[in-house]
Amino acid sequence: MHGAAADTTTATGQVVGWGSDYYGQATPPASVQSGVDTISAGLTHALALKDGVPIAWGNDYEDRTFVPIDLRRGGVTAISAGYHQSLAIKNGAVWSWGSYTTPGEALAPPPETQSNVDAVSAGYMHSMALKDGEVIAWGFGGHGETAVSEEARSGVDAISAGMYYSLALKDGKVICWGPNYDGECDVPEEAQSGVDAVSAGSTFVLALKDGRVIGWGNNNYHQLDLPIEVDDHVIAIAAGSMHGIALKDDGQVIGWWYDAQGQSTVPEVATSGVTAISAGGYFNLALK
Repeated sequence: MHGAAADTTTATGQVVGWGSDYYGQATPPASVQSGVDTISAGLTHALALKDGVPIAWGNDYEDRTFVPIDLRRGGVTAISAGYHQSLAIKNGAVWSWGSYTTPGEALAPPPETQSNVDAVSAGYMHSMALKDGEVIAWGFGGHGETAVSEEARSGVDAISAGMYYSLALKDGKVICWGPNYDGECDVPEEAQSGVDAVSAGSTFVLALKDGRVIGWGNNNYHQLDLPIEVDDHVIAIAAGSMHGIALKDDGQVIGWWYDAQGQSTVPEVATSGVTAISAGGYFNLALK
């Protein structure tokens, strides 16, 4: 659910995918082979933004890939694919579709997200929005994931929703709230300042600091045993369910550990010229 610009002089806006493809989520349709500027990988479905219009593919259960008609008219500025839901921003207002998103249901955007929203992040059964530096969270909050930390109510620069927890980045410091089942909210000292980006996996966290990847939380699948290639020159990070990917400043994607669906085996097409990345549950997207 994260991307960063690299050398875009030869970029064509082509989406490529790899990993689990049971629902076709790792096979981008013809409509996203050029002109795309934003990508987001969910659990089993994917989103791309092209000319202000979201394009969705993969698991269509409960209409999570059925983009609302008003959004298909254009004007969308941000997207985020979650486990059960999709999010978009249009004219500063949050839109959501998929499971539990009809008015009155838990994942329906609350009134305070209908203006001046700058960013969104879709998690497992909760969603987040960033409005004038304040984090707003909604959905199923039984684990504390929607109980926004007081520290995250102003001055926040970025957000990322995990499975049962939430992250915010404020003045280079990572803030976390939730149950801390796997230590994902035990933010290490080195992530208390100078952090440039943060990404929430299902139960582990990746952070980017001075071109180097930092990780903490659940390491049951070695997702925190970072390869030496991510010690420097990294410009973007993305955490999946049990794997991680990073984008180097030369346009190369690096993947590591849990690889049962091939999600950590980076294909030749993603070893150069990549400008943005996004990690889903067991698959990845890259933008060239």
